[in-house]
Amino acid sequence: MPARLDAPSAGLTGAGLPAGAPRTALAVTRPAGTRPRLTGRVGQSVNLGHYLAIGITVAAPAALVPLARLRPGRWTTALRWLLAAVLLINEVVYQLVQWRGWDRGDPYVFHPWSVTYSLPLWVCDVAALTGAAALVWRRPLLVEITWFWAMAGTLQAIATPDHPIAFFSYDWLEFYTVHIGVVLTALFLVVGLRLHPRPRAAVRVVAVTVGFIALVGGVDALTGGDYEYLHTATPPGLLGVMGPWPWYILGATAVGLLSILVVDLPFWPERRRARHAARLASAEVTDGSAHRFAAPPRA
Repeated sequence: MPARLDAPSAGLTGAGLPAGAPRTALAVTRPAGTRPRLTGRVGQSVNLGHYLAIGITVAAPAALVPLARLRPGRWTTALRWLLAAVLLINEVVYQLVQWRGWDRGDPYVFHPWSVTYSLPLWVCDVAALTGAAALVWRRPLLVEITWFWAMAGTLQAIATPDHPIAFFSYDWLEFYTVHIGVVLTALFLVVGLRLHPRPRAAVRVVAVTVGFIALVGGVDALTGGDYEYLHTATPPGLLGVMGPWPWYILGATAVGLLSILVVDLPFWPERRRARHAARLASAEVTDGSAHRFAAPPRA
């Protein structure tokens, strides 16, 4: 999910920084008539709120996922619907906050609403919507997209946010609700409810991701936006350590593909056992058919 900034730059100092923020934490540049652009360093959001968010990210799945495996029941259905509602409501409320200007005091929330920077076209936003659908319908492809995007991308966003997040603020609540919610959803569905990715799931998710990025690139071209930081000169967060445009895109692509491979590895032994069992079953069927149709022995 992107760093979010009030379009009129309310609350910024003359240096382009939020009041009270260290000058080394974030640089805000906004040429006349353009959207705000943010560049920041990894580690810029390390504070009490960040540590609390990481603690929740660990504690919530640690409590709920084993319980779902050991004590499944109707409560898991209720939790699925609750998580789906939280993810959807959080996305809708954020759109309303921008549109209605309910949180103009937060310098990292865009105002007013605009197709240039307000559409939910960031991986974590789409993962939240996909995760909500997966929680309700439990379709394999929806679960797979949620799993790979959460484990390969959203976890990194929690560890290294792309902008300073004040605690306690609406920005903190909205940002971590999306990201922690997506991670919890992925773990609950895949590990807790055992809805494991199917064979070639990683290939399917890579194809979906490429299509999504192509769509975002088209929207960027039409709106003048910079969704997914596809053409910013100085990207924030981990992208910033991968070099300038377009090299950071190549670096992010390589890291993304490797991450998807890594989070698919835990399911390889299960698939290998399934293939072995299928071969044995096929061999037994073949042997049984051969015996059934064999000529009877001579007297």
